[in-house]
Amino acid sequence: MAEHDSGHDDHGHIQLEYQPALPINNGKVILWLFLSTEIMFFAGLIGTYIVLRFGAPGGTWPGPHDVHVVEFLGAFNTFVLICSSLSIVLAMEAARSNKPSLAKGWFTLTFGLACVFLGIKAYEYKSKFDHGIYPQKPHSLIYDKADIYYVADVRTQLNAQVTKWQTEEAELATAPNTKTQLEEEQQTANTRLDVLKGTSARSEEEDGELLQLKERLADIKVELRDLASKTKSLEAGSADRKVRLPTAERILNDFVTWTELTAAKTDDWPKRQAAMEILAYQIYPLHRDAHAVHEYLRWEKKDRDAETVSLAAERAELKATFPSIDEAIDAVDTSNTSEDGAPLPPPANLSPDELVAFERVLAINARMDQITGREDALEDFFAVEYNDADHSFMHTGHDGHAGKWHGLNDNHDWLKLPMKIPSGNMWASTYFLLTGFHALHVVVGLIVFACIMPLKLDSSRANMIENTGLYWHFVDLVWIFLFPLLYLF
Repeated sequence: MAEHDSGHDDHGHIQLEYQPALPINNGKVILWLFLSTEIMFFAGLIGTYIVLRFGAPGGTWPGPHDVHVVEFLGAFNTFVLICSSLSIVLAMEAARSNKPSLAKGWFTLTFGLACVFLGIKAYEYKSKFDHGIYPQKPHSLIYDKADIYYVADVRTQLNAQVTKWQTEEAELATAPNTKTQLEEEQQTANTRLDVLKGTSARSEEEDGELLQLKERLADIKVELRDLASKTKSLEAGSADRKVRLPTAERILNDFVTWTELTAAKTDDWPKRQAAMEILAYQIYPLHRDAHAVHEYLRWEKKDRDAETVSLAAERAELKATFPSIDEAIDAVDTSNTSEDGAPLPPPANLSPDELVAFERVLAINARMDQITGREDALEDFFAVEYNDADHSFMHTGHDGHAGKWHGLNDNHDWLKLPMKIPSGNMWASTYFLLTGFHALHVVVGLIVFACIMPLKLDSSRANMIENTGLYWHFVDLVWIFLFPLLYLF
C-alpha cells in the first residue's frame, strides 16, 4: 500500500514545459505575414507587365533607348541595393556582438545607399519627364502611331508656340510707342489737374473731373509700371525668340505643311502613311524605322525631281507664250505684298489669258519655293545627304558623325513636339506603376531606418534590426526582378 502511495506521489509531480509553435518571435511572424501579402501584390504587378509586354504586337514594344532607359543606371542601382542589403546584415551582426557604434555605422551606410537609389531614380524620372514621357495625358507627348491626329497635334503645338513668340515680339516692338502715349496722357492729365487745383471756386462738374483725373493718373502709374516690367521680361527672352521663331516657322512650313500636302494629294495609302511616319521620325527617331524612312526619302526625291522638271517646263512654256508677263512676274517676285501686308493686285494691262498665265506662273513659283524649302530643311534640320551614285541617303548628323540623327526634339531642346512610340503609353503606365510602387517601399524603408537610427543599437535591438533587414531584403529582391524586365528587354 505504501509502495502504491509512493508511486502515486511520483506521478503527481510530473512537470510540463510549454514549447511555442514556431521558434521565432512575434515580430518576425507578423513581418512574414506582411511580406506574404507584398509578395502576392508584386507578383500580380510583375505578371501583368509580362502579359502586356509579350502580348503586344511584334516589334512594337519600346526598346530601352526608345524611352531613355539607361541600362548602366539600372545596373548601378541594383549594385547599390545589394550593397545596402549587405550593410544591414553587418549592422545586425554588430548589434548581436554588442557593438552599438559599429552597428550604427553600418545602419547609417544602409540609409545612405537607399538615398542614393532614390536619387538616381529621381534623375531617371526627370530625364523621361524632360522628353515628354509621362504615365498619362495631358502631360504625355506619346502617340502610339503616326496618323492625322498626330500630325494635327504637331501643327497645333507649333502654331501655339509660333503665335506666342510672334505676339511677344509685336508687343516688344510697340512697347516704346505705348509708353510714349501713356506719358503724354499723364503729362496732359497733370497739367489739367494743376489748373483745376488752382481754381478757387470749382463747379460740381469740375470737382467730378478732378476726381476722374486723379483716378486716371493712378491707373497710368500702374500701367507704366506693368509695362516696364513686361518689357524687361520680353527683352530678356528676345535673343532666344529671334533664333527659335524662324526655326519653328521652317519646321512648320517645310516639315508639317509639306507632310499634310503630301498626304492630301496622294491616293496611295502606303505613301500617305509613309509621309506621316517620316514626320514622326524627324521629330523623334526610332532607329528600327530607319530603313523604311530611307525608302520613303528615295521615293520622295524621285517625285520631287519629276515635279520640278515638269513645273519648270510648264513655266518656260507659259513665259514663251506670253512674253509680256515677265516684267509683271519679276515685279511680284521682288515685292509681292503691299505696305500693309496685303497681296499686290495683278497688273491692270494684262489680257484675260495673260492674267491666267500670270497667276499660274506665280503658283508654280510658290510650289518650287516649297520644294526648295523642303530640300534645304532636310539637309539643315534632318542632316541627310543624297548619294546620286547608289541613290541612297546618309545621315550626316549634327555632331559630325555619320549615321546619327537625334530628332528635332533633342537637337532643339526648347521643342516639345508630340512623338510616336508604338505601345509607348502602355509602357510608360507600367514602368511608372512598377517603379513607383517599388520607390514607395524604399521610402517606407527610409522612414523605418530614420526611426531606428537614433536608438542605441546594442544586442537588445538585434531582433529589431533583423526584422527591418528582412523587409529590406524583400525590397532588394523585387528590384532584382524589375531590373532585367524594364532595362534589358
